[in-house]
Amino acid sequence: MKRLLASNKGQAMVESAIIIPLMVAVMLSVLQLIMIQHARLMTEYAAFNAARAGIVWNADRFIMQNAAILSLLPTMDGLLSESDIGNPSQMLAHIVERALFYQVNRRVGSAVDYVVNGTNSLISHLPSSIQGPASTLRDAAVNAAANAVDSTLRDAVDSIFGDEGLISVHTLNPTMATFPTGIGHVEEVDFDAVRKGDTWRKATRLSIKVKYYYVLRIPFGNRIIHTAYLATRTGTELYGALWNPQMQSGETGFRNVAPVNFSSGIEEVKKLWQASQGSKPVFMVPLNATYTMRMQSNPYRRSLEI
Repeated sequence: MKRLLASNKGQAMVESAIIIPLMVAVMLSVLQLIMIQHARLMTEYAAFNAARAGIVWNADRFIMQNAAILSLLPTMDGLLSESDIGNPSQMLAHIVERALFYQVNRRVGSAVDYVVNGTNSLISHLPSSIQGPASTLRDAAVNAAANAVDSTLRDAVDSIFGDEGLISVHTLNPTMATFPTGIGHVEEVDFDAVRKGDTWRKATRLSIKVKYYYVLRIPFGNRIIHTAYLATRTGTELYGALWNPQMQSGETGFRNVAPVNFSSGIEEVKKLWQASQGSKPVFMVPLNATYTMRMQSNPYRRSLEI
């Protein structure tokens, strides 16, 4: 028994069994962090391309989102269609269809202008006592018709794309308060009217924010980074083993005494947590980038409303 207790045979094997899993976890997590850094740089590039598209396409969010999707396609290599998050090849087809809807939507503005301009001369020949009510009735009818067409187009687009939350573009400037009140699509800001002062020049500076829910795909490392990110967002301290984080101090990680749970709290955290708990878990982290450029076409109020 003394000889057996003094023997060091198998010591290296035991040490390796303890260290190798931890080292593998660290290596996989480092690889995943490198991919996240690449995706972050690509998100900044997508924000630049989206802003570049927006300044020449009247700050239209659909066009800017198309540019962001195209810019981020290199980071979607191997993205599983089963995850219901997105399919790059389908995204390309949807971009073409979306562009067609956009062209139809622009025609709505022209139609509104024709109706307004055509009826102005007719209303001017009416008795002055009813010109005001007639104009009000005309404006209400035109706006209702334009909104109905826009709603139909949006419903058609939604039926094609579904809930597309992987890549989104938000316009930070100009805001709705920038535009004068008017009728339908005729509300715009002349980007070339620089003599109107600093406030007007600020309104013609397009600032956007691109949010990209990047899908983590390195096994094991994706779960560790995803859990650590959610814990950071909620201020939760984690304990136990890397592969089985606990919310109770002193746990070894081999028991589920108080398993980590992020199903309550911040809405975005809840959605990310729910996506990782399904039969086909998807681990994601949001990446954000902003960019600002001077407008080279007139921004429209309708571009911010839709």
